[in-house]
Amino acid sequence: MTSIYEDITLIIVTYRSEKLIQKNIEILKKFPTIIVDNSNSKELEKIIFNYKNIDFIRSSINLGYGAANNLAISRATTPFILIVNPDILINEDSINDLFKNFLNDPENIGILGPSLYDQKMHRRTNGTISYLDQLNGVKVSNISNNIPSYNTCCKFLMGCCYLMHRDFFNSLGGFDKNFFMYFEDNDLCDRTLKKGKYIMEVPSSKFIHLENASSKKKFFTNSKLSIIHKISSYIYFKKNNNVSSLIFRIIKNFIDYFQRIIINFIIFRPKKSYKNFLRLISIILYITMLYKVVYKIWNI
Repeated sequence: MTSIYEDITLIIVTYRSEKLIQKNIEILKKFPTIIVDNSNSKELEKIIFNYKNIDFIRSSINLGYGAANNLAISRATTPFILIVNPDILINEDSINDLFKNFLNDPENIGILGPSLYDQKMHRRTNGTISYLDQLNGVKVSNISNNIPSYNTCCKFLMGCCYLMHRDFFNSLGGFDKNFFMYFEDNDLCDRTLKKGKYIMEVPSSKFIHLENASSKKKFFTNSKLSIIHKISSYIYFKKNNNVSSLIFRIIKNFIDYFQRIIINFIIFRPKKSYKNFLRLISIILYITMLYKVVYKIWNI
């Protein structure tokens, strides 16, 4: 007899998200749960200390999202894993709904994800086309009827909530640790499809996503995250294209960003000028490989 409480391990990677973990504690104590804290904080350990079902890993360094998930999943023993961000409000009924749908076709499903809502229960788009499609000029429709009402296959699901078979995740080699943050979910979805499995959004499974609430983001933190996002986009592009295409893209972007910095500065749009300055810095860090050093220095 299958049971969500025995067959699914909750996997959470957190960074200074103690208050959000606290919101889910009543649910977490019912499941096998593995939490990796990338901030090396002692605050979270105090909250979960008395819960024997929660395996807590406090990392001395920020491993990045993908690598930390890989570490947590390597310690899981249940057949299924639910990778869930700390800014997701966990719902037992919705987990059960995902699980039942997975068991309907366990041999062919690669990743199942829920429908995502904000705090006011406004539906957000989850399943969509792949980033590769977007790079090739495929447009995403923003009209409301583009949001599925029934179980719908897609090429990409946001990595904030994934139900997967643990053995299949491991067969993929887990998340690509070359992505410190961002695009690791795009990459995992691509590799899932290449394995002949399908990815599906299940609208009857509903989770509230407190997007961008995982940690308190200040100005310089946002700047760092913007740079990391852009660098990850180049890592992803390189993985899926030839070197000449990457070089052309970098040169084109470098010229474009430099022009935007100057123009926006002249017409007194400092925010846009700064935004493009960060993009320019991202290119420099990427082509020099200095981002690997910078990531270790930054306390994000």
